[in-house]
Amino acid sequence: MSEEEAEHQYAKIAVTTRLPPMFGPIENGQRTWIRVEDIDYDLMGYLLSCHLIIEHYMDVFLKTHYGDLDWDAAKPTFGQRVNLLTTWSLGPPFNPVQAIKHLNTLRNRLGHRVDYHLTDEDMLPFIHYLGAVSKHGERELDLNDKSPKRVLELFTSLAAACFAGAVTSVGAAGR
Repeated sequence: MSEEEAEHQYAKIAVTTRLPPMFGPIENGQRTWIRVEDIDYDLMGYLLSCHLIIEHYMDVFLKTHYGDLDWDAAKPTFGQRVNLLTTWSLGPPFNPVQAIKHLNTLRNRLGHRVDYHLTDEDMLPFIHYLGAVSKHGERELDLNDKSPKRVLELFTSLAAACFAGAVTSVGAAGR
């Protein structure tokens, strides 16, 4: 089977796979059911991957800057890690903390509401962040493609670069 045929076969399976319905409200004394359809598993997975990548960069940043703390014993949540960054001296427009908080909100929505669909409004904090960075950067970002995956890709890359720069500078300073 060629790669193209395999992808087509996978796509057919993905389209025909159905999850069991969810409980709906009771109407006229009868239980109703809500069919779970139109879920963009690819986008959900992509957003989760972006969340995990940023979590990795935050972990390394925090452990590099505050290495004498017992991070394994504390086991902070993603939200607690982000809250530790609210005083990060990286100023606007490059500080990604508010947009990272928004990413966590979206991850929680997707993680707890199987029927949640990302909206254009959900992407606005990332688009505003990217636009502000683009105005102050050495080169302008291409923001013509505002699809959720492209916006998440650009945001995750820039947020990771902010953490990487801060971690590298600490390493270069001999800490």
